[in-house]
Amino acid sequence: MPFGPWRAYWRYLSALWLLILGAALTGCVRSGSFGGPIDYKPTAIPVHTPGAARLVAPGMPVLDSIPSRPLYTFNITLDYKNNVVTTQERIEFLNPTGGPTREIKFNVPPAHHPGIIDITDARIFGQPLPLSYTMSNTVLSVNLPAPLSAHDGIAIAFNFKLQIPMQQTINGIGGDDSSRGPDSLTAGHWYIMLAPYRNGAWDTPAYVPVGDPYVDDVSDFEATILAPDNVIVAGAGDERHDGPLWYYTLSKARVFAFAASESFVVDTLDKDNVSYIIYSYPQHRKFAEAVLYTAARAVALYSQLFGPYPYKSLRIVETGRSQGQEYSGLIGMGTTLYNGYIGHGARHDLIATTAHEVSHQWWFNMVGNDQVRTPWLDESFARMCELLFYEKYYPRDAVWWYRYYITGAKKPQGDIDRSIYDYADNRAYTDAVYRRGVMFLYDLRQRMGRSAFNDMLQDYFTSELYKTTSPNAFFDAVARHTAKDISDLVATYFGAPPALPCQISGNAPGCRK
Repeated sequence: MPFGPWRAYWRYLSALWLLILGAALTGCVRSGSFGGPIDYKPTAIPVHTPGAARLVAPGMPVLDSIPSRPLYTFNITLDYKNNVVTTQERIEFLNPTGGPTREIKFNVPPAHHPGIIDITDARIFGQPLPLSYTMSNTVLSVNLPAPLSAHDGIAIAFNFKLQIPMQQTINGIGGDDSSRGPDSLTAGHWYIMLAPYRNGAWDTPAYVPVGDPYVDDVSDFEATILAPDNVIVAGAGDERHDGPLWYYTLSKARVFAFAASESFVVDTLDKDNVSYIIYSYPQHRKFAEAVLYTAARAVALYSQLFGPYPYKSLRIVETGRSQGQEYSGLIGMGTTLYNGYIGHGARHDLIATTAHEVSHQWWFNMVGNDQVRTPWLDESFARMCELLFYEKYYPRDAVWWYRYYITGAKKPQGDIDRSIYDYADNRAYTDAVYRRGVMFLYDLRQRMGRSAFNDMLQDYFTSELYKTTSPNAFFDAVARHTAKDISDLVATYFGAPPALPCQISGNAPGCRK
């Protein structure tokens, strides 16, 4: 049968498996160390794919229908009490290397904690024999039985258990985005992720507790989550809830994240064909209206300035962390951000961070960037969006925002164009990328003029939509909207100034035509 109908059949089998396994949440869960919380035998599911793929070599089936983007399908069982996520994962994708390959590489971000992920099976989907693979730090290398040609696609399936780590004490930016706090569990970059293939090599960055040590390509996601009855799940995308089962579909996204809690209280706001859903801890529910209102205003502004918000919903989840965190169609709000808020007014981290994290749906999700090597291309822009938000809705507080968050009593130091590996710690990273990065954009706006700057941002967004952008792409957009020499600004903020377009560099030697 064609692969499309088989996919539907696989969903049926998976749902049946989840329902059967639901009984195991009460009958087969036992306490103990990682490796044995759930009596889980994924091989009990019959997997046969007659006609689903054609053989190009012995043991080497490829897809008849290749998705336009990588397609992830998850069947997840959440053992909330023991912080264990048991998953069947399938990834369908076109060979990204541009040539024949016998090796596919994946990033597994949580594996930087030794022993918390146990991969029990890896195979070409529907095939009887498992694949061989090796794991080195956070990089999983899977060996294929024969070369996969440049124009073929494949479906690789994994079974794994992940022990979500307990929340670390984090001051500032960084740390695990998959963790368990006192009141909730968050799964951010929690799964086996197909590594991007860029510049002739697999992109497999090493984990560091600075910034966002993740690289994401645009993909589609389908997820089924089986959770205990008393647990509320908050996942990204279109949601359907049926008893203990939670279904999600998310298209054109960088990452699929979800959170869960026994304590969540849920409030919603529908505005301009978008549903805003906030999941709060009970003690902070009184602030839900302010956060929802801020998020809706931010979406309205950024949609007007850059381009429309891409989803029907935006979920806002309170987490045990101390900061916000962006995902596709979902943002996390650290519980400490609520401290000191009185329920109204804009001079508070809760409002500024909401505006910031919402903007990442444009600068990270829709316009992607290399968060490891060029983090300024999303974080500086998100910080600039905070300023734009205050200028629009709280103009009397805009000067306060800039002085309080950006310049401060002591002006920040550091080149904005470094990788996350080049900053000594989170303080140095924040000073350079979050503070000096927006100072650069602010000075650039002063040089260009507000109208030209806004036109440039919209043009840049449109031209880089659903791509992984680069500094050159940004400066090319600048050159399309001004002829003013900005080379002095770039020299001030960049440690290794790029070759600018000649139009905005005063025709300096080595400029780009």
